[in-house]
Amino acid sequence: MGVVIHSHAKIGNNCIIAQQVTIGGRSKIPDVPVIGNNVYIGCGAKILGDVVIGDECVIGANAVVIHNVESGTVVAGVPAKVIKTGIKMEDYV
Repeated sequence: MGVVIHSHAKIGNNCIIAQQVTIGGRSKIPDVPVIGNNVYIGCGAKILGDVVIGDECVIGANAVVIHNVESGTVVAGVPAKVIKTGIKMEDYV
């Protein structure tokens, strides 16, 4: 699987984490990610630093998330940008 999760990261309930995902810190930034409930994290995504991912979000494959993501949002790209807001998770999972 190759998933790396920082020991202090907080991950909510019902999250789906695909292979090759990294959830961890960044140099000189002491805080680590906080992931909400019902979040889908696509293959190869990186969530780095003091980042809060809201509930019911979709992180696209190979996205690099370095900024907060609001609830009900789809993000993708390097660095991750908002693709769509106001989503329903049942449409994605």
